[in-house]
Amino acid sequence: MQKIESPKNEQIKQIKKLQQKKYRQQQGRYLLEGWHSIKEALNNQPEKIKLLLVEADYLATVAPLAEQATGAQLIEITPRVTEVLSETVHPEGVFAVIDNQATVVEQNDQPRPWLVLDRVQDPGNAGTMVRTADAAGFAGVVFSEGGIDPWNSKVVRSMQGSQFHLQVLQVPDLKTWLLAQRTAGYQLLGTLVDPNATDMRAFQPASGAYALVLGNEAHGMAPELAAEMDVNLYVPIFGHAESLNVAIAAAILMYQLQLN
Repeated sequence: MQKIESPKNEQIKQIKKLQQKKYRQQQGRYLLEGWHSIKEALNNQPEKIKLLLVEADYLATVAPLAEQATGAQLIEITPRVTEVLSETVHPEGVFAVIDNQATVVEQNDQPRPWLVLDRVQDPGNAGTMVRTADAAGFAGVVFSEGGIDPWNSKVVRSMQGSQFHLQVLQVPDLKTWLLAQRTAGYQLLGTLVDPNATDMRAFQPASGAYALVLGNEAHGMAPELAAEMDVNLYVPIFGHAESLNVAIAAAILMYQLQLN
């Protein structure tokens, strides 16, 4: 097994570059930190793991599962290397380099819905919505261009490994992607902060074949997308708040639609 002791090692320098969006895009990979999320990768999509970098204290825990990632190299690192690679306050000393190309996750015979994020900016919101979509049984989450990078380290930490249970992808033209889903038989459901939209309590999807679109935190859905929706839904406000946090609204809508 290879051991890297110096944070100035050239391979470590190249891995650290994955903390920047342009290098993630160039290489089609991102850096994943923390044993919980890496264990989800090993148990669900081990083929996505290209490298495992582990401090000595974690080797006995990681090594047995690492055998599932047949194409991955296991490297021992020192605490000094961990300090350079980590973006957390209390790092565990376990990292993985992950292929971020979209992978089709096996579906049941019944169609499952998609969550679509139109220019969502906040990494905590985005990661939380991926995790909630996973819990709600969605097929995947689509990120638009102009929003947060789904492989931003803060987004990935908020996902808590859910990206290995469903599909996560970013598309260059969200309108084109949505219209293709309609052609495939999916209903397009938008969301508006507008009491004149359809109250979510009065709507029931025809099947699990729908795409639910949530808009930007400050501006909501783009008007050109809202105009293409089959239905635009509204989450009723009973108090005096002007609106809900987008991740909270997404959770309410996903569960409302799934329970109908």
